[in-house]
Amino acid sequence: MGLLAGCSLPTALAPGKPNVSEITSKTPKDYAQCVLPAWQRETSRTTQTDISNGYRITAPGSLASDEIVEVVKSKNGSLVSLYQGTPWAKSGSLKKVVQDCL
Repeated sequence: MGLLAGCSLPTALAPGKPNVSEITSKTPKDYAQCVLPAWQRETSRTTQTDISNGYRITAPGSLASDEIVEVVKSKNGSLVSLYQGTPWAKSGSLKKVVQDCL
């Protein structure tokens, strides 16, 4: 029998809507190349993984769930989705990067 530690789940497993959902004309690669270094300056353990048609960038939360941005290819660019944890744990600086890179 396994034990699940913590309360942070990857987006694919977590129900709910993204906190931010936007379209950008950038390719998933170009958008990820904008977000990743900025998020790493804020949270050094930020990682990027390949997902179907795009990328997932994850910034581990210190007290709560991770903050995750997914960028996937869409008809005219990319769909960007930001998933943040509980309201008191959200990082305004990470959200600003997501919006600035659009």
